[in-house]
Amino acid sequence: MSYKTILVSLNEVGRIAELVSAAVSLARQTGAHVSGLYVIPSVQVYPSVGFEAAPQVFEGNRSFFKDNAQRVRQAFEEAMRAEGLTHDFHLLDARTPVIADEVIAIGRCADLLVVSATNPDEITGVERDFVEQVVMAVGRPVIVLPAKGDARISLGEIVVGWDGGREAARAAFDALPLLKKAEKVRVVRIDPQKDPSLRGTVAGADLAETLARHGIRAEAQGYPTDGLDEGQALMRCAEDTGAGLIVMGAYGHSRLAEFIFGGATRFVLTRMTRPVLMSH
Repeated sequence: MSYKTILVSLNEVGRIAELVSAAVSLARQTGAHVSGLYVIPSVQVYPSVGFEAAPQVFEGNRSFFKDNAQRVRQAFEEAMRAEGLTHDFHLLDARTPVIADEVIAIGRCADLLVVSATNPDEITGVERDFVEQVVMAVGRPVIVLPAKGDARISLGEIVVGWDGGREAARAAFDALPLLKKAEKVRVVRIDPQKDPSLRGTVAGADLAETLARHGIRAEAQGYPTDGLDEGQALMRCAEDTGAGLIVMGAYGHSRLAEFIFGGATRFVLTRMTRPVLMSH
């Protein structure tokens, strides 16, 4: 298994440098083709309120993304050409005002997606739950970059969050092309002492053994939360070891228009400090 097509979503205009850099780094490591996707959303139409007969139309997001389209395309294509990477750029005039809808539809034909978390302290034009929508619905592995600060993807060491669940298994095996490139892979089980079935065993050793058959240098360990949220503990483990990427399953479900996430997933999505590969 290898990645052949990486799709990078470029609508977080303030994080273009980080998004392009991450795509370049991944393409160098895997030899994949890079597709850049930039969506110009349609106008937002709100129902009329009070005594107004006509609905309200908001064109701000559409105008903003139209105005920045050429700059984004230039930054993407210049970086790809400079690295000699095969690439294409898709400028999509969307039929809806929801950017995530278009990213999901196109992303299902890619091996891997790269997106940036949305900064809750800024109005970027991208819907606040963009990452949640994409991770939950696209059916492909998604690398999410932090909304602020350093977003470099380093494969020196990768931390794999493991609890034996379906989502964790999906994420671990979706990440195989990157795990094979890593110098070291650490399979981490949070608070294994709380599970009676794991007594007398090394938590995660079964997954580490399977990864070893793929030629991956993996080791398993338990990691205590010490009262922390599981997601916080996983991020602290990555910080303690200097890992450049976290791999984890995204646990959650949708209820009407709301996404209900498990504690660890919710914590990591809102407070990540380094890139995270998620699968659902």
